[in-house]
Amino acid sequence: MCRIYGHFGAEPVDRDVLHAVARAMHHGGPDDQTVHTAATWALGNNRLAVQGIDHGRQPFVLGDMTCVFNGEIYNHRALRAELAAAGHAFEGDCDGDVLLPLYERYGDAFVSRLEGMFAIAVVDRRTEPCLKLFNDHAGMKSLYYHLSADGRRLCFASELQALSRFPDFPDTLDPLAIDRYLGGRAVWGPDTVYAKVRTMAPGTTLRFADGRLTVTRTPLPPAEPHWPDGRPGLDAAADLLDGTLRHELTRMLDADVPVCVITSGGLDSSYTSAIAARIVPGLASFNVAYRGDWPADERQFAAEAARHSGTRHHQVLLDPADFPSLVDRFVRHLDQPNNAPHSLSTFALFEAIHQAGFKVALTGDGADELFGGYARFVKAARDDSATWHRGYQDTMAAIGTSTLERLYTPAHRAHLAANGGFFGDRTGDELDRRVRSGKLDKLETLLRYDQSERFPYYILRRVDHLSMAHSVEARIPFLQPSVMRLAHALPAVLKVVGDTVKAPVSEAARRWVPRSVIDRPKQPFTLPIAAMIRPGEALHELIGDTLLAPGARYRDHVRQDVVRDLFRMQSENPGAHTAEVLWSLLMLETWLSARNLTP
Repeated sequence: MCRIYGHFGAEPVDRDVLHAVARAMHHGGPDDQTVHTAATWALGNNRLAVQGIDHGRQPFVLGDMTCVFNGEIYNHRALRAELAAAGHAFEGDCDGDVLLPLYERYGDAFVSRLEGMFAIAVVDRRTEPCLKLFNDHAGMKSLYYHLSADGRRLCFASELQALSRFPDFPDTLDPLAIDRYLGGRAVWGPDTVYAKVRTMAPGTTLRFADGRLTVTRTPLPPAEPHWPDGRPGLDAAADLLDGTLRHELTRMLDADVPVCVITSGGLDSSYTSAIAARIVPGLASFNVAYRGDWPADERQFAAEAARHSGTRHHQVLLDPADFPSLVDRFVRHLDQPNNAPHSLSTFALFEAIHQAGFKVALTGDGADELFGGYARFVKAARDDSATWHRGYQDTMAAIGTSTLERLYTPAHRAHLAANGGFFGDRTGDELDRRVRSGKLDKLETLLRYDQSERFPYYILRRVDHLSMAHSVEARIPFLQPSVMRLAHALPAVLKVVGDTVKAPVSEAARRWVPRSVIDRPKQPFTLPIAAMIRPGEALHELIGDTLLAPGARYRDHVRQDVVRDLFRMQSENPGAHTAEVLWSLLMLETWLSARNLTP
């Protein structure tokens, strides 16, 4: 796992600038820092050494090809054997060693043979010199890029804050970004909060040569399962999923550094933790909770799952009194605004994992999006009304359109109207068009839309940035190609069976986790902000001081008198909706303040 950066085209970039880019991501690669410079390009790497520690120094070089790489390739041993049989010699045991030999052999299609998570940069000088950027099928590893004003140079980096160290960084904020954030809980890609900066969408290949930029996106093809009785069934789907996850976890637990699992107490993480503990006896597990008595506390379920699996369980307890300082620290590691309240918990959890001596942590992310684990999917899929998509889009928004109409200033509402309207309405309409196209079942359309448009930017970006903020690599079993291909091959009727959501996961997990974990009602892993944003609590005071300050940076877009009314309502009668509005604005204002930006 690493952080990568570089540029291609036009004049050389000063080496001091490149070092500044690297320093901005030092937390994500503290073990080694290298950069290779040439007349018109440079590739740099900050290394978090996890695999093949003694021989994994980057950049990798093969003839006229040079490469830097962020991520993990879990099938590198099989690929290494294949390449060795074809005559390629290897010195070490680093997973990145296979990248350039595969690229030489298969061209751009080499990424289809990679199983893992990755962002890769290749400078190929064999014919027309060019830069190529690749990322994995799910978009697990981030990569941002921009062109110089004259279009002759492309710069890229794993983190926006590092990319901004390049001297020609276009730092003008997108005037629509606030609405995109509040309407989607995060700034969905491939656009970013900056008007002229983009991010790599899942499964993307970018080519840049002589000022010409092309971007292609390749979907992940579904698997072709063998069904014992000739047609899909839930029992067979559960067996296939269980065997696939056991295979993937065996590979993902292979590392040259200590590995642990994160156990939230929910189904997905309990299931993967139980399999992992069978593979690695005495495996450590981690859970985060809050001091005091708060709603939605899952620590007892996490402890029960850990006892059942036999992991060495670590309970991380956060003190809500410390949240104001924690908010400031974790927002500085969010490349773009993100409203998820449990980002705060995630940041602190990875910090505790790092302090305990672990470099790798397995998470349970992705199962809900692949197998239909959220009630919003099911409700929308069963809603036959003509306006189903309006209500559905509100469930994906930090703040629904009806509230935004009251919250935005008249000038900002007019600007949005002149540019296509509210983000929530536009994305809702797009989703409705996809459903009406009839290419996939409605439930499957909702799931695929989430996987490609929302999930990479709302969830995966914060997992990547908040884990690497503490030099911890987050590995995600449910997002491996074999699991995603299986999920895409399953008919929607097997994913939600009656009242059982993500039925294949529930069925497969029954042999591994306690019945109490499987059968209890689903609850989100989150921060109970409705209870924590009330008089006497630290978050309440922080929000009042931040959002009601005379110099608040959001004030040209958001009416401060409405915010004042919402804060009064929350103070007098705390509620979930008002708390989420205030929290979302706190994240926006804190993010802007940390970067000294005013939209």
